[in-house]
Amino acid sequence: MIIMQQAQSIDFTLPVYELRYSVREVSHYFPANSRDCLTVLQNISYDVVSHEFLAIVGPSGCGKSTLLNIMSGLMKPSIGSVMLDGELLSGISRKVGYVSQMDSLLPWRTVLDNVTFGLEFRNIKTKEAREIARHLIEESGLSGFEKCYPHELSGGMKKRVDIIRVLAIDPEVIIMDEPFAALDVFTRELLQEYILGVWKETHKTIIFVTHDLTEAITLADRVLLMSAGPSTIKSDYLISLPRPRLPLEIRYNPTFIELHRTIWKDLKVEVELSRKAEVEKQ
Repeated sequence: MIIMQQAQSIDFTLPVYELRYSVREVSHYFPANSRDCLTVLQNISYDVVSHEFLAIVGPSGCGKSTLLNIMSGLMKPSIGSVMLDGELLSGISRKVGYVSQMDSLLPWRTVLDNVTFGLEFRNIKTKEAREIARHLIEESGLSGFEKCYPHELSGGMKKRVDIIRVLAIDPEVIIMDEPFAALDVFTRELLQEYILGVWKETHKTIIFVTHDLTEAITLADRVLLMSAGPSTIKSDYLISLPRPRLPLEIRYNPTFIELHRTIWKDLKVEVELSRKAEVEKQ
């Protein structure tokens, strides 16, 4: 089994790598009824370094989104702690941007106005905010669509707007919760290539949850595998594939094929346990 503590496949010609996140003995539970609680996460610990692309996979319902909500400061863990840049994370941080699976664009605002939305809350002057937004729109390949409304865009275009709206506020960490899950295969691969380009250019830390193991291996420096619930970190895999990576080509790399086989064998055990638990509840 390929297990490691810290990614080593990153290009170390980039700035010095420092510890960004430290998740320590995190457990979380929700009330199941008036007397009992449902434990979702159990004793989870791992680190994330700056500029790392970390993917998290696991069976459906294992608590991946709950873990992301804790890491983003949207939720406080029932037990344990999360440190961000050496400080206890006790709420939403300006250092963190969040891209969700659901379409979160404001339907009454144009592409340009959606991208400037976060900047308005940071009291950035309108002229400066629009300059930032136009630059990001151009870089994302959406020039000419500035005045369009969300209903006039394809699914892939809306997701690009979602991403650049987060980029506009320039967070140090981008958390992404299955952002491409609702898209067709071709559009998803194009957006995988786009987010790899964003990561390479900006050197931001990206934490990416996905159900798609191929996607996780294509994008990440490291893949954390979560167990069936109550979930913990079962395995920590180094993705020792060269960069830059082209999503349409990397899957034919022999190392990719071997990694996929190894991780899927590990993941399959947890998927089967999760399904068995669901059947027993019925």
